[in-house]
Amino acid sequence: MAPKAPRPLPRPASFPETWQAAPRSGGIRGTALSLLLGVLALFIWATIKGGQEPFPWLQAFSAAAMVGGLADWFAVAAIFRHPLGLPFPHTAILPRNRERLARRLSEFVRDHFLQSESIIAHLRRNPPSAAIGQWLSHPRNRHLFAGQIRQFIQKAIELVDLEPLRHVLQEALTRQLREFDISRGFEKILRLLVENGHHQTILDEGIGRLRNWLDQEHTQEMLTAQIESVIQRAYPTLFSWLGTVVDPASLSRNLSRNLVRAAHQMLQEISEDPAHPRRLALEDWFTGILERLHHDRNFRIALRRWQSDVLEHPTTREYLQAISGDLRHWLLENLSKPDSRVQLFLQRAVGHMGRLLAGQQPEFSHALDGYLEDSIRHVLPSFRNSFTRHIADTIRAWPMDDLIQILEGGIGNDLQYIRINGTLVGGCLGLGIHALSLLLAPSPWH
Repeated sequence: MAPKAPRPLPRPASFPETWQAAPRSGGIRGTALSLLLGVLALFIWATIKGGQEPFPWLQAFSAAAMVGGLADWFAVAAIFRHPLGLPFPHTAILPRNRERLARRLSEFVRDHFLQSESIIAHLRRNPPSAAIGQWLSHPRNRHLFAGQIRQFIQKAIELVDLEPLRHVLQEALTRQLREFDISRGFEKILRLLVENGHHQTILDEGIGRLRNWLDQEHTQEMLTAQIESVIQRAYPTLFSWLGTVVDPASLSRNLSRNLVRAAHQMLQEISEDPAHPRRLALEDWFTGILERLHHDRNFRIALRRWQSDVLEHPTTREYLQAISGDLRHWLLENLSKPDSRVQLFLQRAVGHMGRLLAGQQPEFSHALDGYLEDSIRHVLPSFRNSFTRHIADTIRAWPMDDLIQILEGGIGNDLQYIRINGTLVGGCLGLGIHALSLLLAPSPWH
């Protein structure tokens, strides 16, 4: 069974401006037609004058010139259409052979322009990394390229607003978080902290921040109010009795200050004593957690169950969705400004890449060029056939009138010069034939 012909592509909405602006041959076409009419008039005039010299020469010239001009006009017209609209055999060559033309042209492009080694040889003569680096060395180009990346990111983020895609992304993120082993990750983090002593550094930092917080006036006022509220709720009778002896607010304030001083003293002792029981308790807690994470299978299972419950909880989903919405809003607002932080970051990143490609890191440039070469070797073989079919299908989809207009415009005035040359050469041949006939004719004197 014969293979099914590829489906023709729809007609392009408009042809490229370079094709539409092809030079017209109307002026030279008028010259060719005028020349043909001129030799026709010359032939009529010479025929009327009869055999008196030099009219036979003019008659021979004009007759042959008409034949040559008409023959070349017929030949030129036969390439593109039926001359005079009549279906002469072997005319309208281009329309009749469009299928073969489409196939041959696409194969020519494939075999001569899409060869992997020829393209790679061209890239080696003109390394793309150097050209890109040189182009990015200009601030205007960096700004332009960074702006294009910014707009691309903005459009991509706007696309995420589509509900189906957002649902797919959310499910993919949830699946990744569910597959993440939180017990192993937590164990690695804690072990890294313990091995480098960072857990004690974190404790010292926490102690310092807690002491600063306790020293603040509003913190002490808050503690005073809390102590007074607790005493009033827990011991209402005692609170009422104390009100007759001392000011409850003053008592609460003194208690809060004593608590702050006691807390300060305890925190200072922990901070200054490396062997303080609280430090040792923290060390034991870290060690115990690490041991359980590494050896206690039930503990790890409980963590995974807790992880799954947290991810499946509606509050977590709503929270993650709210965070993603806020992040998306912030990004879109930032990306909409040409002088945004994202734009400045992209410009710096693009400038750094340009400097790397321009020669600061030759191995980076060589690696990029090598990657392009490998990509061409792997991708181009399959791409060549697809591109070949695309060329052939595009030619098949073109209306023949448009295709003829493109080819005639591309060849230009040379088609009309064929008619002019045919007229003049035909006339000269007519003169030669007339002269030869005179030489070969019997002499009237014999």
